[in-house]
Amino acid sequence: MPTTLYRNHFQIAYVVREIDAAMRLFRDRYGVARWHVMDMGALNPGSPTRYIATAYSGEVMLELIDSLQDAPSIYGNWLADGQAVRLHHLGFWAHSPEELAAARSRFEANGQAIAAEGRFGDILDFLYADCVAELGHYYEIVHLLPAGRDFFAATPRND
Repeated sequence: MPTTLYRNHFQIAYVVREIDAAMRLFRDRYGVARWHVMDMGALNPGSPTRYIATAYSGEVMLELIDSLQDAPSIYGNWLADGQAVRLHHLGFWAHSPEELAAARSRFEANGQAIAAEGRFGDILDFLYADCVAELGHYYEIVHLLPAGRDFFAATPRND
């Protein structure tokens, strides 16, 4: 197999029912008080998410995804009734387009479907491998484009 997975871990992402309540939970229970909140409807019209909030705790980025629960996407219907926060994916860097392609090939060779993939503006390329049945979450791989470094620079540190 061409690539070892679980290298370059950088992110833990949760789907949340309501972004402000989730940020309060992370502040009050886990000490993560500073967040960068993005209005995804304004940044990416037609997005299946309302808001995304990011924050660093140490070297790990936390991501909160306030999704449109009925929107057809890998985020919609992720939360059970009454559930406010649920682990959705772990994020990993791919340092080149070739590394992203090699990871994609490995997932496909393993019989794991690519649940979603694409490009977010001039910021990043991404793919989500469906590891839900096996691991309970998706596995996201992100390759930053040149503008991506500036995009994530707005994410505050909570050290």
